[in-house]
Amino acid sequence: MKKKANLFRSLAAALALTLLLAGCGGNPNADADGSAAPGASAEPGQSANVSAEGPKVFRFGQAPYGDTLDMQVSTGSLSASIADEITESMLRFDDDNNEEVVLLTDFPTVSEDGTVYSFELKQGVKFTNGTELTAKDVKFTFERMFTPATGAKSFSYFSMIVGAKDMLDGKATELAGIEIQDDYHFTITLEYPFAPFVKNLGTSYADIFPMDACTAAGDSWGIDDNLIGTGPYKFQSNDPNTEAVLVKNEDYHGGEVKLDEIHVIYYSDTTTKLLAYENGDIDACDLTSTQLGQYKDSHGDQITAYHPLGTCFLSLNLDVDALKDVKVRQAISLAINREELVQYTLDGAGIPATTYLNPAIPGHDDSLPVYEYNVDKAKQLLAEAGYPDGLTIDGGKVRQQEETLATAIQGYLAEAGINYVFDVVDAATWSSERSSGKLATTFITWNALYADADFQVYNYFYSANSGRQSVNYSNPAFDKLMDDARSDTDEAHRAELYQQADQILSHEDMACIPLYYPQSQFLAKPYVKDMKVGNLIYHLWNIDIDLEAQAAFNG
Repeated sequence: MKKKANLFRSLAAALALTLLLAGCGGNPNADADGSAAPGASAEPGQSANVSAEGPKVFRFGQAPYGDTLDMQVSTGSLSASIADEITESMLRFDDDNNEEVVLLTDFPTVSEDGTVYSFELKQGVKFTNGTELTAKDVKFTFERMFTPATGAKSFSYFSMIVGAKDMLDGKATELAGIEIQDDYHFTITLEYPFAPFVKNLGTSYADIFPMDACTAAGDSWGIDDNLIGTGPYKFQSNDPNTEAVLVKNEDYHGGEVKLDEIHVIYYSDTTTKLLAYENGDIDACDLTSTQLGQYKDSHGDQITAYHPLGTCFLSLNLDVDALKDVKVRQAISLAINREELVQYTLDGAGIPATTYLNPAIPGHDDSLPVYEYNVDKAKQLLAEAGYPDGLTIDGGKVRQQEETLATAIQGYLAEAGINYVFDVVDAATWSSERSSGKLATTFITWNALYADADFQVYNYFYSANSGRQSVNYSNPAFDKLMDDARSDTDEAHRAELYQQADQILSHEDMACIPLYYPQSQFLAKPYVKDMKVGNLIYHLWNIDIDLEAQAAFNG
């Protein structure tokens, strides 16, 4: 085992594994490392940050967000980290992953049959162009989402609203399921009870836009600095190749805004970004697992680790002959030493898996141990499945970011007599083959946008969805648990149903091979206060700067 440990130490140095994949299975915006170096506009923020009496300016380094900050069109966490400072949804998740009220007086009330939601908007909330938020802006926002010309990517989270399908099909131009009583009161009616609906309203995909300004902007909405919202900050400027400058919204309805300016500076690669951090050009940035070991030694007291709501697993296509037998799938699981994998391949940046559901997701069974590692038992199960001399599993495809992980798993499986063959392909090829249902195996981190098992399980493993994920899993008992949980408004009972479903999925059927729950981390200077990440998105609205500590640090 000592020889293997040395091997994994060397693999860790080459690791290019991206942990922050989008809930839909990996968004290229969220995976990028950067774009261009910061422009000249970063200089004022830098000089202002030196004075203990100057304005509070926070400089954050991240990858470029892509083409748009319109969160109906974008699915990227990098877009959301900027857009969420400007535009707001009616509800949102804080950095402890708890949902809270933003634009409403309280959470909506729900009818006894679970289909009619009644809302009351806060009065006096203004967009940064001076217009007041009213119910017509809410209705406009959702109608825009279901207008085909918008090209919204995440409409499925709200497609149960009455009339949504008619709009998507071009049969209607108004959303029948939203009825306005007055400027501050409205109802949303669903076609069927859907328990996670209120949670979906807390995502960036439900950000509310001002009807008149958004309509006037047309196709330019979300491009560069063309974005208006009710949030704590507004744009001063935004060049998507260099830097975005946000300034505080003096009329913010949510109370005091701590920072005077936020500078989001875009970098072309991780190395450049980290050098900027070391040189004091930025105050904070994310830190991937590839650099974790290096920066533990030099900046250990400036690293904050957190665990997104995801699970990294070996995804199996159950239509592949060799993978149809549950004993083969069990043997694959038994051949993998998850604790060693996390320690050496990830440099400790993860938690060995005990089941599929992430530990922070209701329904996770806290009593379970880490999946067993037993090579001899794996060989025995292979023999019982008709492979006494081992077998070859071919046709696997992984992206470059998962190559080192796949190589490590390949080494484990070889010891049990399993020849695991995979190719490294580009993201477009990978996505195309996976959605066609033809991918034999792959590795993926499937993240939930919020702490609910429906998002983490239903979208990937429910029989009607699993084909386009190249899983092709079908178990009527599992599907029934999913259906029952989706319509159950008792959260405690829903969690029990999901725990039963997870037991079937990842222990009895072993329809996937959970490996670990990923860890992410960021670097922040000692004078940065209250910086925290709950899941996938860097929310900056709670951050503060201690000017005296900053002056002393820069001193």
